[in-house]
Amino acid sequence: MIIFYSIILVLVAVKKSASVVSGIERNYTVLRITPINIEQIQFLSTLYLNDDKMADFWKPPTRINETIHVMINPGFMKKFDQLLNEKSISYHIEMNDFAQYLKNKEKMARQRNMLYDNDKEKRFWDDINRNSNIFLGKYNSYDSIVRWLKNLERRYHNIVTVNSIGTTAEERFIYGVKLGTKNVNSKPVIWIDAGIHAREWVAIHTALYLIQQLITEYYSNPKITEYLSLLDIYIYPCLNPDGYEYTQTKPNDPSVRLWRKNRGPTNYEWENGKKRYCRGVDLNRNFAFHFGEIGSSSSPCSNVYRGKYAFSEPETQAVRDALLSLRNRIKAYITLHTYSQLWIYPYSHAANTYSSDVDDLKAVAKESVKSLMKLYGTKYQYGTGPEVIYAFSGGSSDWAKQSTNVKYSYTIELRPSKSSMDGFILDRRELIPIGRETYEGIKVVIDKVIMEYKQGRG
Repeated sequence: MIIFYSIILVLVAVKKSASVVSGIERNYTVLRITPINIEQIQFLSTLYLNDDKMADFWKPPTRINETIHVMINPGFMKKFDQLLNEKSISYHIEMNDFAQYLKNKEKMARQRNMLYDNDKEKRFWDDINRNSNIFLGKYNSYDSIVRWLKNLERRYHNIVTVNSIGTTAEERFIYGVKLGTKNVNSKPVIWIDAGIHAREWVAIHTALYLIQQLITEYYSNPKITEYLSLLDIYIYPCLNPDGYEYTQTKPNDPSVRLWRKNRGPTNYEWENGKKRYCRGVDLNRNFAFHFGEIGSSSSPCSNVYRGKYAFSEPETQAVRDALLSLRNRIKAYITLHTYSQLWIYPYSHAANTYSSDVDDLKAVAKESVKSLMKLYGTKYQYGTGPEVIYAFSGGSSDWAKQSTNVKYSYTIELRPSKSSMDGFILDRRELIPIGRETYEGIKVVIDKVIMEYKQGRG
């Protein structure tokens, strides 16, 4: 009860006042802002694109009367308050000490984990999982994930092949699995990846859940047996292992836990006549599809810094090369993100811009979210980026659609909804349900690929 009470204290929404602003100057403070006109959106967008020193926008400001959450870094609350006042932008203090909130959540999670061994409903692991120290229903280190993948290959060698598509800026290998029977080398391919943004832990866990279910059901579900007999399913659960590992070094420090970019070399920009050094690139703005346009920044200190040029980063180079090597076989590309409950198809760099087969992509997206919703009632929107959330350029799913001849290309933004404050720090109790419902949605895509493959052969 004590822990629960302390969380409530920092969650109370507070109306601004001079004394309140002064009192939280040294804290990480989360604000709720609802722009009411296009001028406010434009001003907030400038802050979003060009500076993460003062604030971290968890979602960009794109629509009038649509709420966003912004985390203000210590020492900048007064300045941010002044900037908003100058533009007549009102806000509420949603959380006055986000660092304390993280500490409380972590303490509660540790207490729950003590009971985890007795909760068989939440344990989705067998002897091979135990040996590799990975559990579904909790967050795992990248090293644990890699050990688990390699153990899966040893145990299920007839359908699991572990491979690396390349190395990261810090020279970690980017590991994934190919799931499929090994009697044919030219089967159609489904590609699923996650974790291109370091702080999106839920997406990484969801990819692991998909691997587990496909392997387990191969031996008991004729439908999944057919999947892996007719297709090769490539799953890369963490495309940004450097960033992911960094977020785990200090999980109670908001500036670390909410790190988004990779850990590439430091770049600098000029600020008040001095060089300001910042690290990392937003990998999902680094692909060569309308690179350098909307929704990305040329500022190395921005959370959406696109890099010096397209494919400047070893991680995006690795994805590019792997996908191009499969370009005559790949039938579906799916990239998992958090959060907002969206099923996005190309193109997202501009409004009213679609691929020639958009009707097919839209129809499958519609059926996917319908199937997903049947499990727990979770409601997803579907459409292009500008239709359902915002326009952005340099993204992986748009590039894959244009460059690899893939038909079904989707970005899936998982739970929770846009309005949530826990999007990047979701409670572990939601991990398995998210995995289950996402699995149901993705199976719709796979079914469509198999149907078209059979029709083509016949």
